Amino acid sequence: MRENDLRVVKTKKNIEASFIYLLGQKDFYKITVQDILDRALINRSTFYKHYTDKYQLAENLCNQVFDLLKTGVKDRLHCANFEDILIVIKPLYQTLSSKREEILALYTINTDRIHLYEDMSDFLKKSFYEYFRTENRKSPEILDYLSDLYAAFVMTAIKWCLQNDGYEQLADHTELFSKLAEVFEYPCK
Repeated sequence: MRENDLRVVKTKKNIEASFIYLLGQKDFYKITVQDILDRALINRSTFYKHYTDKYQLAENLCNQVFDLLKTGVKDRLHCANFEDILIVIKPLYQTLSSKREEILALYTINTDRIHLYEDMSDFLKKSFYEYFRTENRKSPEILDYLSDLYAAFVMTAIKWCLQNDGYEQLADHTELFSKLAEVFEYPCK
């Protein structure tokens, strides 16, 4: 199977869109492969050419979103001021907003292997901690606390933006966020 064949791409997009739609209608555990087949108007063998089960489908979609976050966050911690932070994170929020229905649907899945919201939060916490650990002369406990705060702050902002299509509204309140961001400058001092 050629992954870049237009028919393959369209079929995978159709399966993914059908799955996301179904997540909006019912709990992940109640979705069956047959539900996906019926919604996508494909047969079982077509589904299994691309995915072993609904878990692999969900994991693939979550990994795509997670990769977007990792790419978008890598330069954020190196910003010298809040204006630079806004410039760096704007493309991330725009990209996430373009996938808002998908991401919000994937946030609802919480299994032993699949937990996108928690994975994103853990990544933000670890990234913050590791970045400031080498430059910080403060206790690991304080840095751990600030890392938790940072991850909660960013994840709350992302989720609110997705639920309210509100990045531009948040960007309009840069003064408020600038004051809140001062909390996260503490480890550097």
